This record gives sequence, structure tokens and C-alpha cells, in this order.
Amino acid sequence: MNQLLANILTNLPENFWLMAFCIVVIAFAITFLAVLWLGRLVWRLRRECENLTTIVNGNKNDVYGLCSAALSVNENTAKTHEQLHDLKQQLASVVEKMNGLQHGNLANNPYNVDIRKIREGAGVEDLMRQSDLSYDEAALLMRLHGGKA
Repeated sequence: MNQLLANILTNLPENFWLMAFCIVVIAFAITFLAVLWLGRLVWRLRRECENLTTIVNGNKNDVYGLCSAALSVNENTAKTHEQLHDLKQQLASVVEKMNGLQHGNLANNPYNVDIRKIREGAGVEDLMRQSDLSYDEAALLMRLHGGKA
């Protein structure tokens, strides 16, 4: 085996070592160029990453602003809802009072009994005697609620 190897080495051309050296230099040059190209790609990727980070931070700030605005709108909506609820209650109270006025169901009206008597046919003298009203009060009630004075 050693003789076979010695035979191969002696039969090699004289320029073999020069060719081997050239192949090694070419391999190193290709490797160097590949490293330069990869370095440039890394630099470009870092720059793009920085740009994307800036964009993401801007979007994050926009989202924070929108969330803040949404909370403000939500608080204002809650206040408006409370005010609307209060107004509905007040309106219901007013409607109830107006319905009571239309139907003559006012318990606080001191003339309610007298008005009922007029509708049942009582006269001015009856009202004056039974309710201790003056002639003018009794006559006015009669005019307003259907009797004749």
C-alpha cells in the first residue's frame, strides 16, 4: 500500500501543488465573498428590524390612544345613560300627574268632593251649605264643572 501511494505521488504532475494551492485560494475567496454577502444581509435585516420596531411602537401608541378614547366615550355614555334614566323617571312622574289631572283623581284637591257633588246634580245653595263655600266659589265651581249658577 505504501508503494502504491508513493507511486501516485511520484506520478503526479509537477504543477499539482500549484493547482492545489489555487483551489485552496479560490475556496477561501468564495468563502470570504460569502461571508461579506451574509454580513450585508445581516446589516439589511437589522435595519429593517429597526424600521419595523419603529412602526410597531407607533401602532402601539395609536392603540393606547384609541383605548383611552374608548374609555372616555364609555364613561360619557354611562353618564348620559344615567341622565337619560333620571329624565325618564321625571317624565313618568309628570305623565302620572297629568293623567291624574285629566281624570280628576287628585286627592290633594280640596274641591274634589264639591266637583263630584256638582256632577251628581247639587246646586249653588247645596254647595254653600254642605261645604262652607262662599257664593262666588260655589258659582265658579258650577260654571267650571257643568252646573248652572
